[in-house]
Amino acid sequence: MYKKINKEEIVKKLDSEASISQWYDWKWQLKNSIKDIETLESVFSIELDAKDKKSMKKTIEQFPFAATPYYLSLIDIDDYKNDPVYKQAVPDIEELNLTNCDMSDPLHEDHDSPVPGITHRYPDRVLLLVSNVCSMYCRHCTRKRKVGDMDNIPDKDTIMNGIEYIKSHSEIRDVLLSGGDPFLLSDHYLDWILSELKKIPHVEVIRIGTRTPVVLPQRITDDLINVLKKHHPIWINTHFNHPKEFTEESKKSVVKLADAGIPLGNQSVLLARVNDCPKIMKKLVHNLVSNRIRPYYLYQCDLSEGLSHFRTPVGKGIEIIESLIGHTSGFAIPRYVIDAPGGGGKIPVMPSYLISWSQNKVILRNYEGVITTYREPDNYKTQLCDDDCDTCNLHLNLDGVVDYNSVGITKLLSDTNDDISLTPDNNQRIERREGEEAEDEDKIEKISNSIVHHGNNNNRVYLMKLDTRDIPHIFTNLYDLAYKNRYGKIIAKVPTTSYGYFLENDYIREAHVPGFFKNGENLYFMSKYLNENRKSEPDEEVIQNVLYNSKNVDTFNLRKLADKFKIRVCGESDIEEMALLYEKVFETYPFPIHDENYILETMKDNVLYFGVWHDDRLVALSSSETDRENMTSEMTDFATDIEYRKTGLASLLLKAMEVELKKRNFRILYTIARARSQGMNKAFARNRYEYTGTLTNNTNIFGNIESMNVWYKNIL
Repeated sequence: MYKKINKEEIVKKLDSEASISQWYDWKWQLKNSIKDIETLESVFSIELDAKDKKSMKKTIEQFPFAATPYYLSLIDIDDYKNDPVYKQAVPDIEELNLTNCDMSDPLHEDHDSPVPGITHRYPDRVLLLVSNVCSMYCRHCTRKRKVGDMDNIPDKDTIMNGIEYIKSHSEIRDVLLSGGDPFLLSDHYLDWILSELKKIPHVEVIRIGTRTPVVLPQRITDDLINVLKKHHPIWINTHFNHPKEFTEESKKSVVKLADAGIPLGNQSVLLARVNDCPKIMKKLVHNLVSNRIRPYYLYQCDLSEGLSHFRTPVGKGIEIIESLIGHTSGFAIPRYVIDAPGGGGKIPVMPSYLISWSQNKVILRNYEGVITTYREPDNYKTQLCDDDCDTCNLHLNLDGVVDYNSVGITKLLSDTNDDISLTPDNNQRIERREGEEAEDEDKIEKISNSIVHHGNNNNRVYLMKLDTRDIPHIFTNLYDLAYKNRYGKIIAKVPTTSYGYFLENDYIREAHVPGFFKNGENLYFMSKYLNENRKSEPDEEVIQNVLYNSKNVDTFNLRKLADKFKIRVCGESDIEEMALLYEKVFETYPFPIHDENYILETMKDNVLYFGVWHDDRLVALSSSETDRENMTSEMTDFATDIEYRKTGLASLLLKAMEVELKKRNFRILYTIARARSQGMNKAFARNRYEYTGTLTNNTNIFGNIESMNVWYKNIL
């Protein structure tokens, strides 16, 4: 027996006016959820040392803490640090130990979201997020980025938009309600959602994922059961991770659901030091089936942020499945799966019992290690399928069934498909064979009324000019373009009035230019990363040192430097020499500045080029990309011949550009400078530009994708 606190004692500590009957009220449980360390200690008589409390509070700042009194009452007070309930419910400083493989959205649910609240990954089914609130914040939650975010609770309009999406896609036959926890919604609201879904003719099955039978069994009321019974067929998956979670209360909640004719499944997560033991898992699956719950999935712990201490080797999961197969009933064995990072879906990872096979025999082994054979049939007549089901002699009625085009391995197995292989994109051997070369240069094109720059060179989509009439569909367009081409980043220049829309669509602010637009609005650089590795800057310390040295830069006499060189605005007669210098300096560049036609076209349009000559030789270049509507300019394309590096020519060019632009009544100047370049950052700091942020892994320059610092100056 383990020591736990009496229910009556917990109730009185939480609410001196309450009676024990309120323990069984799910709303009372929620109202009295434990959300801070002091309450946890006082109510459950747990004594934490000062170091532990400080660590836990630090974790709560990043990942919130909330758990029901009921669930915490299951903790063994005498051994709480090793208790499986404690480990799942109470914050741990190890959650802040992020590894280089941790991701905020490892399953790419947001990327597979055609409209807010919908994840459409598999052909015939979707996930509909109806809540982001739970009765407990599981420490191993894969949606830590969303759950508990009170600012982004799906409202009725968002849910209705998701339902409209389901209506418009007749291939969808299965809808999974998830969140958060759908059972944290009111009975009336849940009834409305289920009613709307039931109106859709092609929706055959509605599933609900909930952990309330485990952490808040009081929620399974007779009224809720009556709502669910109205909408059969309803399937429910719950989330028991340890035999200890089966209590009288949880068993009663499960009985109510099962007696209502609702098929029940369970999805466990394999958690280190919680249930990574064959004996514990065997006891768990036996508890499940004895309570009419089918063990459905055993998940390998996801690569979400803050879960590294929960993850086990995949070999541990296979060991557990080996301990179950042959040692318990077949229906008591869950499917062990990895939900593939990047949105690949659930991939079964099971022990192999197929050893080998020949034309006539299959060689198998059983759970005991016995090796046996299965004789293949001698008289089976192969019949090629031509996909003409109307003339097939098998009795198959396809009325109302949506037929899909085969993909993946199924496509290769199909008799009607001529493909003989699946070839990854950008396969170099195939490109060589076909005489194709990947296009290096990115291109500029319009999306609706907005202008984007994209391509494999920078591996990104760059929204150069946003037309606000394109909101909100611009977000889907940008994502679709990036996803289709497997780009790692989307970056957008947006005004203050559009800033909030980009935040709502999971863009982050990386830099800004104050007062950029003529109406006084700021310009914001907003980014969204589709590749988590793209989000991480390996040379962060180097960049910080560059910034520190730049902000503490010494000055030198530009007039004395200018006496040694000739500097002026470039003309068409200089283009050939300009292109040669740019080609010499830059191995790669985001725009084709080594192309004479490109230089001529931009020179006629909106770009002023400035050059520095020494002994009639062009030794340095820069450009001013002007925006005459807002009277702003980007100071860019700085290139200095290698023989003249570290002479201060960038500062000389910058000053000359500033003087010329001020004559032409421009107001705001800004630049995007290589974050690792001490010289360029010093040049802008020396000319009193202000640093406003860094665009991480943004631009392909000098053969690598590098981070860029943003500097600006008001010259009025």
